[in-house]
Amino acid sequence: MLFDENAKEKIEDFYNRREEMERLKKGISEGRRIILVLGIRRIGKSSLVKVTLNSMNVPYIYFDVREVYIKYNYITSYGLYYALEEEFNKIVKSSIWSKIVDYLKRVRGVKVLGTGMEVEVEFSKYLKNIEPLLPQLFNALNDWAKDNEKKVVVVFDEAQYLRYSKINFRSLLAYVYDNLSCVTVVLTGSEVGLLHDLLRVNEPDSELYGRYMYEITLRKFSREQSIDFLVKGFHEYNITPPMDVIEEAVYKLDGIVGWLVTFGRICVDKGVSRDAIEETFVKGVKQVSRELKELYRRSIRYRLILEAIAYGHKTWSNIKRYLTARELKPIHDSILYSLLVTLQKMGIIEKEATKEGEIIYKIVDPVVEYTIKRGIT
Repeated sequence: MLFDENAKEKIEDFYNRREEMERLKKGISEGRRIILVLGIRRIGKSSLVKVTLNSMNVPYIYFDVREVYIKYNYITSYGLYYALEEEFNKIVKSSIWSKIVDYLKRVRGVKVLGTGMEVEVEFSKYLKNIEPLLPQLFNALNDWAKDNEKKVVVVFDEAQYLRYSKINFRSLLAYVYDNLSCVTVVLTGSEVGLLHDLLRVNEPDSELYGRYMYEITLRKFSREQSIDFLVKGFHEYNITPPMDVIEEAVYKLDGIVGWLVTFGRICVDKGVSRDAIEETFVKGVKQVSRELKELYRRSIRYRLILEAIAYGHKTWSNIKRYLTARELKPIHDSILYSLLVTLQKMGIIEKEATKEGEIIYKIVDPVVEYTIKRGIT
């Protein structure tokens, strides 16, 4: 169903990303070593990856890096240890991964207990550092894939959070890139600039220097796509929505599929009305406020910049004046520039030119702007 709030896994529940799906299929089929799936939050990256992999019937392992970060407030060896163990225990019970346990048994630090559907993988409790285990696990996946004439995909969802780890993931990715022909790593990222900063492919001292990254970028739905998405979603429930309400919802939610889904879900439960648009914003605030709190912990100036933009002070000079007035002291241009660049890299703001040619800053997500205006964090 189009209005299912979970990440989509079946192609019949997924809307109109054919071009991106074909590009992802092409990258996997061609054996591209590292694929980046990029786009702002709630745009459908996880759904794209899962639907594509399931439609191809490709064996894959899926790690939600942000979930590990939220749970432990850092990407610790301890957190990765249990995330790896949990994911490998899923695949050993799947028919598509037939006999993978025979390859895992060869990995030092991995125990395989039980047989058949009762099989269980256990990593050694004496591992103080999981880093040496990671290339061994990738080797086991590659050996299994080669012997079975398959390709294996390893997905790190919201991979920019790997920067909060002491583990050298660039070195691991470089090893996979250079040595493991049957493994493709997919990295999704909503903080696109920060993911690029993590990989550092253009910096000579980076382990990934010069490696080619196959990129797929998801954009917001157009106005026409957003209307079509909502109409088709309502038709799945035999609802014919009033088009004036649909038009208003599309205008206010600005093509972000996650908020369109929330709006659709509320309307299915309570009826299609303008009240559902406001309720979508109210419900979205709970999610967005957690994200903003995480950002504001880094610097209160991020809050002031976003307030300035939300209240209409969108040019460089106006943002600078707003910060100076709020802090009662001037801010150096280089500091303001750095803060604005970071917000852009995180996908929270973007630059655009007005008809008069003036450069302004804009908050990408309307629910984020709504949350900031109401001071809810």
